[in-house]
Parts: sequence; structure tokens; C-alpha cells
Amino acid sequence: MKVYLETMGCQMNRLDSELIAGRLQSAGYEMVSQQRRADVILYNTCSVRRHAEDKVFSRLGADAQRKKSRRILVGVLGCMAQRLGDELFRRFPVVDLLCGPGQLSRLPDLIADASAGRRATALDPGRGSDPDRSAQERLEAMDRSRDPRNMPHPSQAFVRVMRGCDRFCTYCIVPYVRGPEHSRPPEAIEEEVRRLLAAGRSEITLLGQTVNRYRHEAPGRTTRFSDLLARLSPLPGLRRLRFVTSHPLDFGRDLLEAIRDLPNVCPYIHAPAQSGSDAVLKRMNRGYTRAQYDELVSAAKEIVPDVVLAGDFIAGFPGERDEDHAASMDLIRRTQYKNSFLFKYSHREGTLAARRYADDVPEAMKRRRHAELLQAQNEASLTHHRSYVGRTMEVLVAGPSRKAQAPLSESTVQLQGRTRGDHIVVFDGPGSLLGAYVNVRIRDADALTLFADPPTRAIAPT
Repeated sequence: MKVYLETMGCQMNRLDSELIAGRLQSAGYEMVSQQRRADVILYNTCSVRRHAEDKVFSRLGADAQRKKSRRILVGVLGCMAQRLGDELFRRFPVVDLLCGPGQLSRLPDLIADASAGRRATALDPGRGSDPDRSAQERLEAMDRSRDPRNMPHPSQAFVRVMRGCDRFCTYCIVPYVRGPEHSRPPEAIEEEVRRLLAAGRSEITLLGQTVNRYRHEAPGRTTRFSDLLARLSPLPGLRRLRFVTSHPLDFGRDLLEAIRDLPNVCPYIHAPAQSGSDAVLKRMNRGYTRAQYDELVSAAKEIVPDVVLAGDFIAGFPGERDEDHAASMDLIRRTQYKNSFLFKYSHREGTLAARRYADDVPEAMKRRRHAELLQAQNEASLTHHRSYVGRTMEVLVAGPSRKAQAPLSESTVQLQGRTRGDHIVVFDGPGSLLGAYVNVRIRDADALTLFADPPTRAIAPT
């Protein structure tokens, strides 16, 4: 059977989809890139914002029409399946199977059940239930058995270091759909990284819902996240070590010093603030004040040379006043983030905010505040990017740029890559540089991109 898999949402979902593809291929399924060729259509979903779920609803409507003309199986996987459960079956009879994020190893069996005409469901137990140890063991086995041939980039790989979240920010559905925090053993993580390095991957990104809360307890030993970085950093072939996404509360001095002292740990910190207002931060249950966040920013800039900061902000959280919005604008301008991910508040059933607060900021005001945050961030991003003009920077080449329409010549295309600080760099060069590290001189910049002269040579091919 041929399987089409579409991924929505975060890097964790991208990693899950990579593992799903490997699991299905080992079970005899063929992955295809077009829905019209597929016998099985799967959506690996996100529930963080309503827009992400609306996209899936639209896909399911189209599948219902497609199903009238030929037999296909349709499955919803991941966070949305976990959040809505059997409601998806009731609302969309086109759906044949549901699979929660902790049950992905069971997909071959679920597809077999659906093929036999049975609606197949495998969801995770609720947070108040006993943990599903067998599911954790199966997921660990999936992580360990991944095949580098299924990875989209010849030099990069994601590695999960922990699952779940225990922070319970009031706007967030993740703790309910991803479950409690569980840190993987450092030995298992090191083993996986070693195998990826042996397969030619030289840039590793460590993933967790709140990755810097990683903490593994074993008899006589506790491994903090900074300890994990120190364990992985010396591994042969590891040129870059990244991590996302972090929580501001969990940035101790030990972690900032690890970023400074370990030569291949990238000086890039994504530390979502969500708001610059103490009143809003308290209603969000973020656990820190604006002053504490400012202290983190100051410490990061003091301890980590050339640190690059990125943030997240939510516009129009319940009860947000003009002065709260102004505080977020001020935080963006003062911090001078490279970029921020900006969202309008999305009322999510099942979250603490949905139970506690009325969604009382008018949609028009959310749009206006979002636009003003975007304008402030664009100004900060432009200033940040222009500070690199004239510098020579190391770039890992990802491939043709998104705007590359055709080869510029027989041997030259417009390429795109990223620096150690996660800046996007565009330059002309041979397509053979895919997966290579090159030094380029930055000649210009806008709010999103650095523009560089062609490289003279690759400095570290794959």
C-alpha cells in the first residue's frame, strides 16, 4: 500500500513524521509525495492554534469527496487526534483511524485494522492515568531505530531528548496532548547522536517541548541539560549542536556558560517571552516577571559572545490592556531579537485559559496589536541583520533558496543556508554545495535575510 503523510506544526512533529515514515517502510509500505497516488492518507497534526486544526478540517472535507470515487484510508495522527479523540469520527466519517503522539509505533497495526473495515484508535492515557510504560518503550525503540536515509538534509538531524511538558501555561494545550515530561537516558541520546554522525550528519538539533528542563535521574547521578550538552559536544564529527525550544525559567548560569564554553554549541537562544507585561505573564502562568526575563537577556548577552536571541509573543491574550501591549512592544525593542514568532491569541478548548478567562479582546484589536508587534520586530530584525554586513560568516548550505526560479547559469543557482546564529543567508553558488559548510562575506541585509557574495570554496563538505 502507498502512504501519503503530511506534517503540520513544530519540529517535534517533523521528527515524528520522519520516524513514522521509517516505521511504515520497514513494515512494507511505500511512501509517496502525492495524495492522488496514495491508498492511505495520514495527517500528523498540531493543536496549538485553531488555524492548524482548521487546515486539517479542510483536508478532511476534500478527502470525503475523494473517497466517493475510490477507496482510500484516512488517518489523523498526533496532537489533534489526542485532543479531539472520537469527536473526529463523529464530525468526519471519512476518518478511519486516530493515533495519539505516544502511540505512533502502532501505526502499521492501525492501518491493518482500518483496511479490514474497523475504525482504529490508539490514544494516550490522560495525565491522571498511570503512565503507559510499553508505549514509552516503543517510542524509544522508534527513536533508536531511525534510518538516516529518511532524513531530508544530508548534514542535519533532529534528536528528541525529552517528551511532554509540565509547565501548564494557561494558553497551551501541549501538556494535555503530549503528556507529562519524560527525559530520555543520556546514554540513549548519545548512542543515537553517534549513529547520526557516523551517517554524515554534522549539525544536530536537540528537541523538547521545554528542552532546557531536561533532567535525567539515575542512581547516584543527575544529568542536567548543561551536562548533556557537555557529554555530546566532544563527539567526533559534531560541528554544530543546537537546541529548541527553551523556557526562560530554566536558563541557569550553568547552561549559559555551557553555550559559551563548548565550541560547537551554537550561540542561538530561542526564549519565548509571550508578553512583556507582568499582569499578562501572571495570567499566562509563565512563572517569571518582566524583570526576571530582562535579567536573563542581560545575562545571556554578558556571558555568551555574539549571542543571538529569538522570541515568541501572543497578541490579545484575555484581559490584555493597551499598557500590557505597550510593554510587549518595549520588550521587543529593548531585547533586539533576531526574530520573533508572533501570534494572535487562539482560544483553545481544554486549556486553563479557556476555563478561566473570557476571550475578551476583540478580533480587530488582536489584528492591530499583532501588526504593531510585527512592525516593531521588523525594525529590530533589520537593525540586527545590518550589523552583520561586511562580516565573513560560516553557512551550512540547505539547498536552492525559496525564490530560486531557475539556475542562474549552467553551474550556478541561488542557494540558501544558515549561520551558527540561525540567520538565513542567500548567495549564488554551485548546487553541489548542498550539505557543505562555506565561508561567505555578507554584503547586504533586510529584516529576514542576509545576502552574501558567492563563496570561494567549501570549507567542510559532507
